[in-house]
Amino acid sequence: MAIAKVAKANPNVKRFIHVSAAGADPNSQSMRLRTKWIGEQEVKAIYPDVTIIRPTYIFNTLDPNATIAGKWGTMMKMFNRMNFVIDGMDAKVQPVFSNDVALAIMNCLKMEETIGQTYELGGPHTYTYEDIYEQFFNLSEIKPYTVAIPLEQAYEYKQYPWYTSPYKKFFKSYLTPEFMTVESQDLIVNPSNKGFADLHITPISFGHKSHEVVQEITWLYGAHDVTKRDSANA
Repeated sequence: MAIAKVAKANPNVKRFIHVSAAGADPNSQSMRLRTKWIGEQEVKAIYPDVTIIRPTYIFNTLDPNATIAGKWGTMMKMFNRMNFVIDGMDAKVQPVFSNDVALAIMNCLKMEETIGQTYELGGPHTYTYEDIYEQFFNLSEIKPYTVAIPLEQAYEYKQYPWYTSPYKKFFKSYLTPEFMTVESQDLIVNPSNKGFADLHITPISFGHKSHEVVQEITWLYGAHDVTKRDSANA
């Protein structure tokens, strides 16, 4: 809201691009997606000509933050290839490459017809979270060892005493109710809404970049030693 007010008051600002999130909905189970929707409404009320970008799960070649790839790398490092996931792992997601999102924003700035429009940006293929983890395991040649946890039980973990210990530093992103909720629900674009095609972009598939993601995860988290010790061919 603060940025929207400043942009509206400054006559030198020609375009305003607001990055929200796919799945933004006032009734979502995710607090993040509920607040994303509220943010959109507030920004549009202040700056009606805003262009809203709604990406799905953004991936790039190196991101140690609260992402699927970052979580997987941490699990490989700390628990000797044990990967904690939410029971089912059948939620669907369309990972989108960060460069494609950046290109979409650039095209919005060049195309006046995007003024006041909303674009949902998702990758060309839909995966389950289980599909994504399997790709990571296969590409890194780490023998999978997955522990599925019911969502309700996972919520309880944040109340455990060890969560408030020094280990909290490692788990603050991946054992929060918000992160687990997102991983348990679909995050895909609505095909009837405007997207990459309307911006003349063909997005890169997650499968074309996943090998680069895995290479940098093993470097970042020192998971290469785990790869040697417990390969998929063992």
